[in-house]
Amino acid sequence: MRTTWSWLVPSMVLIVSAATAAPGRAQQPVRPLEITISAHGGGAIFTEFLEQRVTGDEILAGERELVAKSAPLIGGSISFSRWEMSEVRLGLDWTGTEIEYRDDSAIDSDELDQEGLADLHLVVAQLAVVRHLVARDARVSPYLSLGVNVAVWALDEEAGGLVGATEETQVRFGATTGIGARFAASPRMGLRIEIDRATVGNPFDGDSAYRVAGDTFDEPSTVGILRLMGGLSYTL
Repeated sequence: MRTTWSWLVPSMVLIVSAATAAPGRAQQPVRPLEITISAHGGGAIFTEFLEQRVTGDEILAGERELVAKSAPLIGGSISFSRWEMSEVRLGLDWTGTEIEYRDDSAIDSDELDQEGLADLHLVVAQLAVVRHLVARDARVSPYLSLGVNVAVWALDEEAGGLVGATEETQVRFGATTGIGARFAASPRMGLRIEIDRATVGNPFDGDSAYRVAGDTFDEPSTVGILRLMGGLSYTL
């Protein structure tokens, strides 16, 4: 958690700075408040929770990583703006996935793979500043985003399963950077595509974290999530 807070606080400072400085840099009068709602879907790709060494007679020796399978996601957001090229966005996403072992050694053997260890749900709430490179209402408006997250991991633990938990719900914090574009279909309706990289706390790291047996030699404090999304937006 110390590592998470070390970059979470600077990220929050950058977001506040960007939000307050955006109108000044543009040197344009403040617009009436605009509210935009969006719905989106896509997919999420996860980095490993931990890595283990495997030895024994019944299974081939090597290394394997504990990961969440790539999975679809759905979500929505609401944005507030009084500026031509910037907005503040509140978002909420849900992903349902499974935990599995995946071979991470040079031998590339299926013997080290093991699927369906447990079901895992992830809800990410995000506060982000979105900075457009051209006017927000342009026909095509590319943008950059920077945000802070609250991630809630929920483990669906099976009795006698390999993944255990003292507390099945784990709350972690993180940050996100992204790039995307909005395509105007009408003055109020738009299509949005976005790719971002979220970094959130590892639910297998900590005193009350999820646990798994084995010879673990690497347990990062954060998990990376690459998210690819597309959706619709409507300005009220």
